[in-house]
Amino acid sequence: MPRKLYLKPHFSPDELKSHYRASQDPVESRRWHLLWLVSEQTTLTQAAQVVGLNYDYAREIVREYNHNGAHGLRNRRKISDLINLAVF
Repeated sequence: MPRKLYLKPHFSPDELKSHYRASQDPVESRRWHLLWLVSEQTTLTQAAQVVGLNYDYAREIVREYNHNGAHGLRNRRKISDLINLAVF
């Protein structure tokens, strides 16, 4: 039997779902969706398959969320693109 995944209680399952539905960025939306499914007692393997992510990347998302909360779910590629535009 797989080990139980632990999510820090930064948000309730209902709040995770509302973040998932309200997100405008597809990368961030997928991350919120993954966390919402996991918070609803779905295994990480099943949740990763549903949202189309591989298991290791899904585990990394959960780790970032547990460590940094909502800030850990931000699309860093989008942020770095804005920084690169500002430089040029």
